[in-house]
Amino acid sequence: MSEISCSACGATFASRNALFRHLRADDASCGDVNDVASTSSASTQVEGASRRASKSELGVVFARLSGTGVTKGGQRKKEKDMTKDEVRALNERRRERAARRRNERATWASDEDALERELWIGGLRGKFRSFKGFRDAIWRAMPREGCEGIPVPQARVFKARGYKEKGEWVGYGFAACRDPGEAKALLVMHGTEIVDEDSGAIMVLKVLPATRRHAGDKAKTPTKSRELKAGEHPNERDIFMAWTSKTLERRALDRGITSEELVTDALEREHAYVALRGVEVDRTATERLRDELFDTKWPAQSQRRSVKSDNYIVLKRECSPSDPYESLKLACEDLMRAVDPSFPYDSLAITKNFISSAHLDKEDQSFQYAMAFGDFTGGGELCVESSDGLTRYAIDTRERLARFDGRCVHWVRGYEGERFSVVWYVNRRTNFTEPRFDVDLSFVAQD
Repeated sequence: MSEISCSACGATFASRNALFRHLRADDASCGDVNDVASTSSASTQVEGASRRASKSELGVVFARLSGTGVTKGGQRKKEKDMTKDEVRALNERRRERAARRRNERATWASDEDALERELWIGGLRGKFRSFKGFRDAIWRAMPREGCEGIPVPQARVFKARGYKEKGEWVGYGFAACRDPGEAKALLVMHGTEIVDEDSGAIMVLKVLPATRRHAGDKAKTPTKSRELKAGEHPNERDIFMAWTSKTLERRALDRGITSEELVTDALEREHAYVALRGVEVDRTATERLRDELFDTKWPAQSQRRSVKSDNYIVLKRECSPSDPYESLKLACEDLMRAVDPSFPYDSLAITKNFISSAHLDKEDQSFQYAMAFGDFTGGGELCVESSDGLTRYAIDTRERLARFDGRCVHWVRGYEGERFSVVWYVNRRTNFTEPRFDVDLSFVAQD
């Protein structure tokens, strides 16, 4: 690495961090870091060193606040290096994950028609004797005719050493359909021949109705999910920690305070919420989308298991042949065409009873639209915090459309009842736009 020199005194240093320490030293005669940075060719070097120091500092603060042993930058401590409090927090997270998995199994087991919606699929050999291979085999065996509109069943449980045939271990698994009718229709997959391209062997798939619950599906009382009560918001620490380090560094620099002072301010500040209402759009399109949502056959399991919701579906905008969600996609398309026909959304998030923690959508490439439906009461507003952390918005989106930037931290206020939601968003980088607003205040209801 080439040496870096201080433009104020001419001293040379082996690294940017060494230069930064030199400029910050109490006995330094080079003046204020910002003054030097603004009047020298070393400005980029100093800025980079400042940013890394700030990020490191924030990582320490985050780890102490959360007791996780994980810095905001994502570097995980080894368990042997953690403090007792950090180990306790780690074990608590492990228990929560285990409880969530038990809850999913128990909920499935208590479902009256769960067994009738499930298929036993066996005969899995070679590269198909893995969970990934199991899912691939299901996809390959899906009938191309006669089962239009039926999605691929969701693989739930797989056992590689299931049973023996002629001394060879054969795998099997269970896959769930949306309803018993779909499970019955897909029994035609029985006897499907699948070629293993790696070995050239031909595998004959066995597909039968599930006749008993498999291990782990014992009917238990589901573990109650940790959720927000009606009218509640996430706690201040969770909202603060949802932001990226880069944003928090910028906040601290803009305000001229340290990371410790930024954390203290965020936790102690009393936040008032600016109440807004989304825009009412074409009534016919809104009612059509509402009816399609209420009539939707939801997958046997949520597509995003890490998110707390009764169901969560991620859909691509384009309709595929025999698309099971074609009518829902077209209803979304119809509504957006009436509002913003040039909006290049490529994905849809469809949720039922979504329980939102504070989060931001890191993969978003532009702003998004959102609308909610249902009989929920006592909350359910879409809440957004501004990027400077000084303003929070609570937006009524019940059959109203909101336009906001999902790259800002947002959540749904706690509620009672049933709540459905649709989000139109952009993931393709070719449609990237710079953030222009947190919430588009030009796209709200005018009283």
